[in-house]
Amino acid sequence: MKLRLVKPAQGLVWVRQGLLLGKRQPLNFVGLLGLVASVALLLMGLSVIGPLLLLAAMPMVWMGFMLASRHALAGEKIPPSVLIEAVRTQPEMRKAFARLGGAYVAATLVVMQLAHVLGPGADVLAEAFDTAQDAGEILANPLVQQDLLWRMALTLPVSLLFWHTPALILWARQPLAKALFFSWIACWRNLGAFVVYGAAWAVLILLVGLIDSVIAMVLPVPAVVNVLAVATGLWVAAAFYASLYFTVVDCFDAPGTPPDGSSPGQDVSRDTPSSGQA
Repeated sequence: MKLRLVKPAQGLVWVRQGLLLGKRQPLNFVGLLGLVASVALLLMGLSVIGPLLLLAAMPMVWMGFMLASRHALAGEKIPPSVLIEAVRTQPEMRKAFARLGGAYVAATLVVMQLAHVLGPGADVLAEAFDTAQDAGEILANPLVQQDLLWRMALTLPVSLLFWHTPALILWARQPLAKALFFSWIACWRNLGAFVVYGAAWAVLILLVGLIDSVIAMVLPVPAVVNVLAVATGLWVAAAFYASLYFTVVDCFDAPGTPPDGSSPGQDVSRDTPSSGQA
């Protein structure tokens, strides 16, 4: 797989592709996200080991959504088993994704520790949470905002490091270190597109929140408004995960067929609803 350079405007194309693909099978994409969220809630209840297992599983979840997008592009139904499709029949992939999950856990723990050292500190944050009257007061606290900014700033390079790594491991059969390196290079060389991509999703989320607020004012039925807000939020989140596939295949040329017997790059040019449109 060879690196490709894309224009910054391609970030908008990725967002549009994700939204359009999400419209093809909205219930399946949202259901897949709901399954991940349900398992995540169960793992979060398992003291220390649960959150660590959840972090370790995230690269496989990203890969699962990329494979789900490929199923949708081919006109196939998305099975729940797509989340483990990458490792289900390939023992070497189970080992590779286990190492990848471990690396992601380690990177996340480093980010958390650095945020603790560079930010206001756990004790200060705990006091801010204890004295706050509601969630709005917590978010308005400068110390909480400082902590969030530090975490976001430290998480960004980790995200770029791991963004393409699952696909490079599965489709290009690259070892972990090489996949991490080329993932970083691909994101850095196409940073303009990823900045536009992230900004577009942020604007879309704000727009959805604004629309929900307007509906809440016009329609004085809290139960209905809450259901609409949750459904819309889930679909937007599912569309974001569906778009991950396009951010990967557009950044790499696939000269040959991947070991799993299909060409990820060909799906975009042939089947994508918005292919070739910026």
